[in-house]
Amino acid sequence: MCHIIAAGVRDILTDSDPAPEAPFDAVLVELVQYPSGTVQLTGTYWTADLTPRQLDMHAVHDLNEWAAHLNDDNGHVWKPLCELISDENDTAVYRFDLVRAAHGPLDVVELPAEPARIQAERDRLHTALPRPWHARETLHTPDGGIYADEAEADHISVEIVAANGLRVAELGASLEDVEDQHERRSVLVGARADAELIARGPQDIASLLALLAQAQDLLTRTRR
Repeated sequence: MCHIIAAGVRDILTDSDPAPEAPFDAVLVELVQYPSGTVQLTGTYWTADLTPRQLDMHAVHDLNEWAAHLNDDNGHVWKPLCELISDENDTAVYRFDLVRAAHGPLDVVELPAEPARIQAERDRLHTALPRPWHARETLHTPDGGIYADEAEADHISVEIVAANGLRVAELGASLEDVEDQHERRSVLVGARADAELIARGPQDIASLLALLAQAQDLLTRTRR
């Protein structure tokens, strides 16, 4: 993200000119970390003599999608590239060094998770109920029956079931007092989405752990 921010500021000021000699006068850019922890560019940047200037805010909006990945958890990477210039009302304002961010691998780069933590997560997945998990939905009628039509149901229950048939969890939502059809639909969609999130969770975590392991191997070979 540090490299992308540095490259993004250059692209804004040079209109994405690929030529290395394209005019580019920014050396610092302003980052703000809000009380929520979110980090964003304000659009202010400084030249080498600390003259403040302003970036095009429409372009900054797009670049802030990348800046939003910066937070306290990865502050050991980006904060060493910053100078704190204000810290009032729990809002930190920094000058972010574009030159240092743009040049070569950062010596502060670390993986977001240690190998031992990755293995611990794998162990937890291994001891969980067998995958894949799936969601099993039931719509209940007002008199306690099941298999109701969506328009008539007064309750939805969704079971998350493991590959061996054992129940992992159950979610439910009442529709008894929900008369508006759009609101009823929203309740149903939300319950199904929550159940799907849980059902897919173990496989999604396993995929992420595999990607982290690949990153660990790549970083290890890169540092040799």
